[in-house]
Amino acid sequence: GLVDNAARVGAHALERLREMKRRHAGIGDVRGRGLLLGVELVRDRDGARTPDADRAEAVLYGCLSRGLSFKTTMGNVLTFTPPLITTVVQMDQALDIVEAALRGMT
Repeated sequence: GLVDNAARVGAHALERLREMKRRHAGIGDVRGRGLLLGVELVRDRDGARTPDADRAEAVLYGCLSRGLSFKTTMGNVLTFTPPLITTVVQMDQALDIVEAALRGMT
């Protein structure tokens, strides 16, 4: 059902986001529960972990220009709340867009 799908797709997304964190120093943390996902962007992950609202805004607009819409919370957290029917393929397409926008920033 929908709950099982959300758990499966959310777990897949979290693993991909953790991989992105390893590749992008600007990602301070990733967290999620089901399909509610957050990506915290920071200036200095290994230091004070200063929130990076400018990067979050740039990634948001980079994603919007590529057809993906989401919101930010607290200024520096990319917040994804896709529908419960989202498939793994759709999630991968969305995360490819996020990664392309992140690459455009670094």
